[in-house]
Amino acid sequence: MRFDFFGASLTSATRWVAAFVLSGLHTTTSQADDELLSFSRAPATEERQPANTRVSQERANNGRLSFQPEASAGTARPLAGRTPSESKATAPRTSIKPDAARDSGLKFEQQVGSVSALAYAGLPARLAERAQKGNPIIGPSEHELRKIFLRAVEAAVTRSPKILRTKGEQQAALSDIDEAKGQRWPQVDVGTQTQAVQFGKGSDREQGTGGINVAVSTMLYDWGRVDHTIESRERLAVASDENLAAEMENLGFEVVTTLVELGKQRIIGDLSQDFANRMKELVEMLAGIVAVDAGRTSELTQAKARLLQAQALRDAAGAKARDAEITLHKLVGERPVPIPHSTEWNIGLTNLEQLLDVVKNHPTILQAAAQAESAELQAQAVRASGLPQLNWVVSKNTAEDSLGQEQAWQTNLSMTWGAFRGGSTRAAERAALQRADASRHETAQQRRDLEFRIRTADNDARTQLERAELYRNLSVESNRIREAFYLQWHHLGKRTLLDVLTAENDHYGNQVSEITNRFDGYQSILRQYASAGILAQWLRGKR
Repeated sequence: MRFDFFGASLTSATRWVAAFVLSGLHTTTSQADDELLSFSRAPATEERQPANTRVSQERANNGRLSFQPEASAGTARPLAGRTPSESKATAPRTSIKPDAARDSGLKFEQQVGSVSALAYAGLPARLAERAQKGNPIIGPSEHELRKIFLRAVEAAVTRSPKILRTKGEQQAALSDIDEAKGQRWPQVDVGTQTQAVQFGKGSDREQGTGGINVAVSTMLYDWGRVDHTIESRERLAVASDENLAAEMENLGFEVVTTLVELGKQRIIGDLSQDFANRMKELVEMLAGIVAVDAGRTSELTQAKARLLQAQALRDAAGAKARDAEITLHKLVGERPVPIPHSTEWNIGLTNLEQLLDVVKNHPTILQAAAQAESAELQAQAVRASGLPQLNWVVSKNTAEDSLGQEQAWQTNLSMTWGAFRGGSTRAAERAALQRADASRHETAQQRRDLEFRIRTADNDARTQLERAELYRNLSVESNRIREAFYLQWHHLGKRTLLDVLTAENDHYGNQVSEITNRFDGYQSILRQYASAGILAQWLRGKR
């Protein structure tokens, strides 16, 4: 397997590495007069020792958590939460060797060990190789992350206006059911009228007095109109319940992705600050050199330019972190959220097939299905309303006639039939059926969209986490290069300052790329759970 790394920017680095290996040049950093060799960040190592983590609260004003390794005889959790069921043999570590026969271009040979056992666990090659080596993720466990995320989501749910509005719609749907059920009970109507005022011819005739009219009408048979109406509104209530669940899923996804984004931007901000500090060290060192040797003023100018670039990168990362903080404040309010301050989090890859199997129970799909059923039942209720309706009526009028006699109670059966309504009944029925068809098509489209969204997020997660491991290994090599370039420039004069600045910039870029891809991978994993409609279950540890 061969890799071409970024063209000419590292060509000089490769040539030096080849010359360094072939000539057997060894440089030590034990000079007592050289205190400028100390770097702001300790050199990275190729492998990380297993460690348990201890959570310590830092910077209480912004709720950041720092996870520091603590030596222990136990082993930490393997990468991505997967434990291989076979082949515990350690794979040979990845080695990148310069090809002396191709000095004109940078092509490295990479030896990758066998990962067949972990391939069955569904891990990409580099992730599987790292897990086989026993290199754990030094960071919060998935259980700790779920608790942090869940508390933040619960705080957001209690104050979200959209959730409160959806709950109001849910209560309105329940009241609509009660309104439909009330039509089954006897309908009592009470009215009154005053004595009529007579005028014109025959106005001298005697008339009765005014009185109170009471009529009790009980539906005996309506072809299922009321029953279908009740069932239709019950399905709408189910749809409102699913709508509430869908809104909670959307809000939860927005909260957890904001937390991941904020954690990412804070780490990038720290890397940018380290990069700016390193450039400042070089500027201060060159300022002292220029004070003695004015001929090296151009080097000082180059270093100052890179310092300004590093400060701009630091400010940009800080601005993005503040944007994420503002978004989080909008969602959860003043409640502090302890965000882990670690370059790696234990969020394992998902099981794609299981997510595709449960996507049919996504709240939006169930909501659309309930709306389709409600529309069909409403069509049946409209059809029944166009048929004869049979009622039992009991009435009483307390008014007296001209002889002073009061009318008796009356009871009778009454049938009403809207024989002609201009086609409005049939039109209303067709409209309800068409709405049902539209809801069914919407259900199919939503399921297709969710399935492809899950597949896309799964591919993104695996690709991004695999790329993060590539940049992690590349950062190890670029760290060695920047150290060697600095030594060659400062002690041996075999490198220019531009080589040193380029190596520093490349190392910073590799670190930022690792963090960006890793945390984007975490967001893709969370997107899978949200697209399957089980993010809330995952946060509660039920998945």
